[in-house]
Amino acid sequence: AKDIVSIEGVGMAWHGRKAVDAKNAEWDRENEMVGASAEGPFVGATGFAVKFHVDVRNRDTGQVSPMHEIGVYTIKNGKIAVEEFMYGA
Repeated sequence: AKDIVSIEGVGMAWHGRKAVDAKNAEWDRENEMVGASAEGPFVGATGFAVKFHVDVRNRDTGQVSPMHEIGVYTIKNGKIAVEEFMYGA
């Protein structure tokens, strides 16, 4: 959706498609996915969730790290209105 909200972890949020696209472009500049898998989707009344397992290479250091997150997507009018990414403690 044009007015999408993207929430990362606790307290970080981007509002609007341009801000979300800029956030994603910055992540891509800093990181490279070298492996990935997903579980789901897990469908509910207001949207769906996907569990992601990603191996990420930092472009500056070359270090590869595993990343695990749950993406929770809220649907309104057939579009993703909110995406929230949750990480393990």
